[in-house]
Amino acid sequence: MTTGQHQLIEKLVPDSIKKLIPYQSARRIARGMKNTENHVWLNANELEVCCQYGDEKEGGNSHYNRYPDYLPTDLAFAYWDYCKQAQPVMADSAEIMAVRGADEAIDLLVRTFCKPGNDQILVCPPTYGMYEFCADSMGVKTAVVPLTAEFQLNLIDIKKQLAETSIVFLCSPNNPTGNVLAQQDLVDLLECTKDEALVVVDEAYIEFAPQSTVLHLMSQYPHLVVIRTLSKAFGLAAIRIGFLIGDQSVMSYVSRLVAPYPIADPSAEIALKALSPTGRQQMAQQTSELIEIRDWFMGEVSQLPMVEKVFPSSTNFVLIRFKGSENFYQYLLNHGVVARSPAQEATVKGCVRISIGSAESMTKTLDVLKQY
Repeated sequence: MTTGQHQLIEKLVPDSIKKLIPYQSARRIARGMKNTENHVWLNANELEVCCQYGDEKEGGNSHYNRYPDYLPTDLAFAYWDYCKQAQPVMADSAEIMAVRGADEAIDLLVRTFCKPGNDQILVCPPTYGMYEFCADSMGVKTAVVPLTAEFQLNLIDIKKQLAETSIVFLCSPNNPTGNVLAQQDLVDLLECTKDEALVVVDEAYIEFAPQSTVLHLMSQYPHLVVIRTLSKAFGLAAIRIGFLIGDQSVMSYVSRLVAPYPIADPSAEIALKALSPTGRQQMAQQTSELIEIRDWFMGEVSQLPMVEKVFPSSTNFVLIRFKGSENFYQYLLNHGVVARSPAQEATVKGCVRISIGSAESMTKTLDVLKQY
């Protein structure tokens, strides 16, 4: 950790977090112990002998009576290996933490580096709403600098806010616009935030545009933090597994606020299968197939007379702007297609965001629109 990084982190972390002693859960206490095979574990008020609910085929498992690891290192190692395969250039000082979905990563960062009633985050709408929601829930202010008409960063106005900002939250590829933020703009932002703020890039959709990742920048910019998830390309939204990737100077403070047992064993077991070589291969195949369906759907829907614009997409959804004043979100809903009406910033007014499903689902959606 450089002197500058140390000074930045010390400036950002509230005194209450610096003084915080992590909760010593049963598994945290056991971390690092050696030769534990013959130990008698009586420190967590667990049932040592208990019923097995259902057989193995039905989901019964003999070790569910024990609390899970407080930070599942095998899951973190598996994701580290996945990242290294896709992006070999990664900072030696980077650490990976498994969390309960990307939303918990956002929540942890705000709680760790922002003092309620005093600090602020910065967001660039239209973007994912949880950044501002988490700040609001903790009494942390939000500075808003909208994206440009091309859905890129307005660096001039962002720089005006940096002196008062603790965390800049960005999403690339961005939700709900679907585009990738220009990498040179991200580098310029990282340069001017070195002594000011953390820059968090939410890469929830990165498997749909892997070349746009910023992981390789972390070695040069240790104040860069990356959020990932298994909910999108891996198709595991129900198990709530995300990852927080950052310099050890950042992660050492974040880990103080982690819940005693954040990841349930069944979720971790499913995630490990998904991150195995076979699982990664399956993910790559289904991602390729989804992109093919997406591009076909975009081409078809762009020809409809009521469509004004189909925005380029590097994600598993597409943003469509419709002509006139008709509420096409409601029209689709009335015909059994549940889409999403994005936040009403001027740049997405009249737009509908449609997730890309199976070929059958997209054909049905197209037919509904053709019937208009």
